[in-house]
Amino acid sequence: MAKTGSLRQAKLKIEIQSYLMIGLQLLGFFVFSLYPILWVFRYGFYDYDGVTATWCGFENFVRAFTRDALYWKSVLNTFIIAYGKLIVEIPLAFLIALALTSGLVKFKRVFMVGYYLPKMTGIAVNCLIFTYMFATVNGPINNILLDIGIISEPIAWLGAKWTALAVIMIRSTWAGFSTNVLYFMAGVSNVSEDCVEAAKVDGANSKQVFFKITLPMLAPVLKTILMLAMVNGMKVYQDVMLLTNGAPGGSTNVVMLYLYQLYFETDGIKAQYGYASTLGIITTFIIGGVTLIYLRLTKNADEVG
Repeated sequence: MAKTGSLRQAKLKIEIQSYLMIGLQLLGFFVFSLYPILWVFRYGFYDYDGVTATWCGFENFVRAFTRDALYWKSVLNTFIIAYGKLIVEIPLAFLIALALTSGLVKFKRVFMVGYYLPKMTGIAVNCLIFTYMFATVNGPINNILLDIGIISEPIAWLGAKWTALAVIMIRSTWAGFSTNVLYFMAGVSNVSEDCVEAAKVDGANSKQVFFKITLPMLAPVLKTILMLAMVNGMKVYQDVMLLTNGAPGGSTNVVMLYLYQLYFETDGIKAQYGYASTLGIITTFIIGGVTLIYLRLTKNADEVG
């Protein structure tokens, strides 16, 4: 009996220690994640300005789907930025990862520090650099293009929708591709050397090894990298806020910046917590739907790996 009691006490002690170890994380989850989510879902059905909350049912949803063209334009801009930059960012990260893992790059450590430096530098500093580089008057990019004769007059890069979106995508790619390089390097390092050697013994050349061995084994890694890049791209807003703040005329607004502008009083416009919460709910379902579709389309990637 004494032995059984001691075992129970020891088990209870271990359980208490375990709960204490995860207690702070659970508290943080409930306070900073779960509660805000429930708050948003609640006030999505209210006309709430931060002081008075009036039940309005689905009126906010009706407004979003029938009368708020600015929101859907911001959603479209978000998709353009998120998926447009992937065309350059993912292949660039993959090629750099291959070069680093194959030993083609000399001074590898120096190069790795160099390409990862934009990620370590504050986003405000990065955007300030790009604002200067793409300035209409005396901007280095315009000066170079004028000197080599590609353009005859300076371009207002941040003054028109499509050139501003291009600058945003370039800055986002420049600062974000380094993380994907690390992911790809980890994936390439985990490719089975036995499979590669066996293929070479069977007479496979470097091209065949790459397309028949390396790429298929990287499929699960590529699936994860693409999913993270798409989801993070859908949440972009700091680049837009610091480079254009939605200008000109809100044409470069993205969905997260639009929600920010509704949650916080900007340009004299009164905060609309209830309606902003509704748009947050809709945006959550859009991102979740895109992710589910992507996972559905790539469900065989893990089997290939």
